[in-house]
Amino acid sequence: MLFALLLLLVAFGAVLVLERFAHRRLQEVFLLLTGHAESATLLYSIVLLPGVALHEVSHALMAALLGVRVRRLSLRPEQQRNGVIRLGYVEVLRSDALRASLIGAAPLFAGVAALILIGALVFDLGSMQSALADGSAQKLLDRLLALPRATDSWLWIYMVFAIANSMMPSSSDTQSWPPVIGFIAAFGAILLIVGGADLIAAIAPLARDVAQWLTAAFALTAFVDLAVVVAFTLLAKAITALTGRRVEFR
Repeated sequence: MLFALLLLLVAFGAVLVLERFAHRRLQEVFLLLTGHAESATLLYSIVLLPGVALHEVSHALMAALLGVRVRRLSLRPEQQRNGVIRLGYVEVLRSDALRASLIGAAPLFAGVAALILIGALVFDLGSMQSALADGSAQKLLDRLLALPRATDSWLWIYMVFAIANSMMPSSSDTQSWPPVIGFIAAFGAILLIVGGADLIAAIAPLARDVAQWLTAAFALTAFVDLAVVVAFTLLAKAITALTGRRVEFR
């Protein structure tokens, strides 16, 4: 089980790292193509629109389910004073730490669920999970390389990219997480102390299966992100060579 959890952390970490590169490469290419910040922001927001819509709607739906009033929802891109581009937002009334944490985490829950659903229905995610269970890196790589052969593959690869690169909670979404995470950790530690080895043995198979499914979904996401980052890096270099334009990030 520990190895499965380690693989999950590695796959999730790869997604986090590649997400930063993917956003930067998108912005770079659109700035090079248009030469105009507002036009580049518009193109950037259009590419990620399905993921942004899922992100903001999941905030709103979770708030409604928890009885927290939603004041406003917007999918219009805006560049903030610090230069960060905000692709959308949801304004909700203040609530307790638990409900605020769940509302903030909703995009991650919804995004992961969508990735698993697309992976299972379109890209044979079950075979990737089986490869992880068998410890076969070659089988996993073979399934990832077979992604373009799926039905309507490029549409679904695009959806995976848009959702995966819009699902991470923002800094404002995570402000209320520390006390809730601390409580959950303490509660879990108490359960393990009380339940002992029997409880660990009982939950280990389920925890391993969940970790393998999540790892497969994140491996799929990381593979798609890596391909997009490489493609857009080459495209940016080609545009720079043809136009002489350059983009510097500070």
